[in-house]
Amino acid sequence: MPVSPHFKSKHYKEWNIYFPQCYPNAYLKLQEMANFFQITASEHANLGGVGFSDLQEYNQSWVLNRMRIEIDEMPGWLNQIEVNTWVEELKGAKSTRNFTIEREGKKLVGVSSLWAIFNTERRRPDVLAINTDHIERFPELHATEKPNDRINLEVEYTEQFHYKVQFSDIDIVNHVNNTKYLEWCLNCMDPAIVLQNQIKSIDLNFMREISLGEDVLIEKAIFGNSIVFKISKQETNCFACQFELKS
Repeated sequence: MPVSPHFKSKHYKEWNIYFPQCYPNAYLKLQEMANFFQITASEHANLGGVGFSDLQEYNQSWVLNRMRIEIDEMPGWLNQIEVNTWVEELKGAKSTRNFTIEREGKKLVGVSSLWAIFNTERRRPDVLAINTDHIERFPELHATEKPNDRINLEVEYTEQFHYKVQFSDIDIVNHVNNTKYLEWCLNCMDPAIVLQNQIKSIDLNFMREISLGEDVLIEKAIFGNSIVFKISKQETNCFACQFELKS
């Protein structure tokens, strides 16, 4: 599609938080928050002429590579929030995109994310086939104190969980959606950590795609104020997640 006349380089979307999106403590579920980022980014890309339909003309799609979420305060039930997003860098095969969640002008959450172009036919990284000169970059405008980064996986894992990928995990690109990895890890955590809002930041690394019916191994390590998860299939690392807890 052509670039929409409503396209702006800084984009925002308002969300109302309803009870099915909340934990028993009435705060927003973390995987639902990740969905807000995904949908807001998709809407912005569509308006800018680089959305899923545009890229599918070249058998391409955006996929999430890394994300860092820094949480000052979690929004909750009946809150109306605003998710803001902008592109920090966009070149070749990758784009750095930032997000904030705000409520009544107060920043609650900041996010730095790295996205890559994925060829949906060849199932491998690709170079963006669409010109993006019309999209302004904001290289000095950061949403987080620390950038998204690789997680150190050289830690001692003390727990293991096995999981078989279900149909409900699969998205439009025919692989496990990025929010599902986070959900799997949260299901292997002590619920009290989430219900007591102990999470300060979350780092996510996406390394290999996982498909329907595959068996995966989820490994967990706890050290200091951090909890690390590693997800692999056939001894190949596919995903990692690190939760930093409040002191």
